[in-house]
Amino acid sequence: MRELIKEAIVDLKRNDGFIYVTAEGKKIDLHEAAARGIAVTPVNPKDQVIKKLESAGLHLTDNKFVADLNELISVLNGGGSSKSAGKRRSFSDDEKSKILEEWQKVEAAGKKTKAAFAREIGVGYQTFINWLRG
Repeated sequence: MRELIKEAIVDLKRNDGFIYVTAEGKKIDLHEAAARGIAVTPVNPKDQVIKKLESAGLHLTDNKFVADLNELISVLNGGGSSKSAGKRRSFSDDEKSKILEEWQKVEAAGKKTKAAFAREIGVGYQTFINWLRG
């Protein structure tokens, strides 16, 4: 993925505005193609880059995807998300199961109350109780 992104950057920064591809779809320098007598097709690098990134699963023309990707990068870099401020978090069934397994260990050790455990994991007390009732 990293190489794909680096290649996309190089293609987009070309000064002549186009990349040239052979009939087989391989990139080639225009001067080299002329010297070797190879027919080429000029291609807008932006269109080419978008196709390559989308085939790799990066849909950068999809604004929702880009917003999600930017939020992921922000969270990974330690920044909060202004978008999720005050917004409820959803937990998958797998996450709930792991939390409940962890609670069983904590409860067996007798170290915390249900309310303290719920606060620690960032879940409302009543939500946690509902999970326990299952």
